[in-house]
Amino acid sequence: MPPTLSKSTFLRGMQCTKSLYLNWHKPELKDPVSPMQQAVFTQGHVVGKLAQQLFPGGVDAGIHVPDHYLKSIEMTAELIRNDTAVIYEAGFSVEGLHCFLDILVKDGDRWKAYEVKSSAQVKPVNILDAAFQYYVMTRCGLNLSEISLVVLNNSYERIGDLDITQLFRIEPLTDQVLRLQDKVQQKTGEFLLTLNSDEEPVTDIGPHCTDPYNCDFRGYCWKHIPDYSIFNISQLGADKKWDLYQKGILTFDDIPPNFKLNDRQWQQVISEIKGDLHINKTAVQKFVSSLRYPLYFVDFESFQPSVPLFDHSRPYQQIVFQYSLHILEEDGGTLDHKSFLAKNDGSDPRIPFIRQLISDIGENGDIIVFNRSFEASRLNEIAATFPDFKFQVSIITSRIKDLMEIFQKREYYAPEMKGSYSIKQVLPALVPGFSYENMAIGDGGSASHAFMSLVSETDWAKIRMTRENLLEYCKLDTLAMVEILKVLQKVK
Repeated sequence: MPPTLSKSTFLRGMQCTKSLYLNWHKPELKDPVSPMQQAVFTQGHVVGKLAQQLFPGGVDAGIHVPDHYLKSIEMTAELIRNDTAVIYEAGFSVEGLHCFLDILVKDGDRWKAYEVKSSAQVKPVNILDAAFQYYVMTRCGLNLSEISLVVLNNSYERIGDLDITQLFRIEPLTDQVLRLQDKVQQKTGEFLLTLNSDEEPVTDIGPHCTDPYNCDFRGYCWKHIPDYSIFNISQLGADKKWDLYQKGILTFDDIPPNFKLNDRQWQQVISEIKGDLHINKTAVQKFVSSLRYPLYFVDFESFQPSVPLFDHSRPYQQIVFQYSLHILEEDGGTLDHKSFLAKNDGSDPRIPFIRQLISDIGENGDIIVFNRSFEASRLNEIAATFPDFKFQVSIITSRIKDLMEIFQKREYYAPEMKGSYSIKQVLPALVPGFSYENMAIGDGGSASHAFMSLVSETDWAKIRMTRENLLEYCKLDTLAMVEILKVLQKVK
């Protein structure tokens, strides 16, 4: 089968011709698809199906399995000949190019094209996407009057049944797409030549590896980059990182002493080279001595559904579904643990969450978090949505102290932290033997995905195991804070 270009491979080529070539000739070199990436694909499919309701009564031309691509294209042609009013997933193919449009609508003797995205804004890559589709469809002889992008309206607040007309925004793209037609024609010709070549393009790594998407051949192309390199220097701009790379500098000990880094970046570099531990004893002791017992170590988990599931929620709003709470009544006292994990029955978890938190967290003492802005933001959102809890929430937020600041400000820095102040790096650096490795759920993104998967899961064994894994993960987050504080308390 000769190489062909779809809209996804066209966009891949626009990002990197080497990636385009590898995708066709050496797909086995791709990085594995992560559960988080799969969740994004799934959400995109859900949003696409919902958007069809903007133009009801259509016929689905379907491309659900690769073997049916040609049948989909043939079916689309027949539906067009029969003046079908609305066609979903319409397929087109011409001269080695093919595309599948989300929604095609009859417009007199012409047609309107709609591509659906699960984002809330139009990005430059979306315009390129539409331009390629427009090019293919018009080359097939389709008389298009306009092409538009359907995106989520993130200012829509759900109340009652989902209002599809408010959930989406339609953004016209015709003028921008027409201006790109010559470029699409030129690039499709170049990309087909690349695909038909026997030689892999010689393309070095660069900013294109992550713009506009993270390339899935990074594991192959970045083999020469050490696991810990100049690309890991904290808050160093991409331009400076690539400047170092172009000069052949990959490791910290090769960085010239006159290279422009700020104090914290030099601290990271020197700490790695010399293995130095930096502790601002005054700042650490001030933080520790300011704490008022009992101490409540708390961590929240949230998920962000693209389509709002509950009243008074918006697309991609963070919805809390879990917390872990370790309680230390006094210095050296017995550690108590409490937790909340929402039911997986599709009900809104926010009111049960805040009611139990208010009950569990007590009225006195400091509340310790790792990244105050996250927990405080979620609490303030609940207070704004459910005013009955506004007073209790304000008391809770006034008691919050952020353990992360000690590490964010580099008052305590160990080389094992590798420039990061994430709790995932801080914990094993300060408390060897404690880490998130080998956990079934080991990060917030995976926790969010796992909880969302429970809603449609019917296997009770899987549900039980997932809930246990969620509880264990969140519990480690707060236990980590307890253990990290013990280390800080020993600073004299």
